[in-house]
Amino acid sequence: MTTIVAPCRVDPGPWFSTDPTERTYAARQCHACPMLLDCMRQALASDERFGVWGGVDFESRARGCGTDRGYRVHKRQHEEPCSLCQAAHDEAVDTERRRLLAEAHAAGGTTRGYWTHRALEEEACVPCKRACARQSQERRDRARAAASAQPLPIAS
Repeated sequence: MTTIVAPCRVDPGPWFSTDPTERTYAARQCHACPMLLDCMRQALASDERFGVWGGVDFESRARGCGTDRGYRVHKRQHEEPCSLCQAAHDEAVDTERRRLLAEAHAAGGTTRGYWTHRALEEEACVPCKRACARQSQERRDRARAAASAQPLPIAS
């Protein structure tokens, strides 16, 4: 009879490493372990927050890695966001910009829409360009009106 030794019993280092790459390696090693489901159930029951248990990186799970929330957790802890969290954050920002752009287009084009196009690194549509030009012209007209309404200095 062959005894199967769980990989985490041979070298537990990667299972409790602070390096996400090592924890990813450890999680992959778990998939060949016959204790996989029991290990995961025990970790969930005991509310583990650190280490790899049953193929799950509980530190990443607790952070919400791969989500915009995970990105904010990294930032709050003054860490560089992992690539999964950075990608999720970039997608969330892009989605919000697209939502704002849809509002600007529903309003017939706005200055904010113009700048949202720019933030998305795309050519602004004609209605948004016109709204931006209209606002710029109004600002120049107000500045001219204010300058011409200046009273002359009183000579003594």
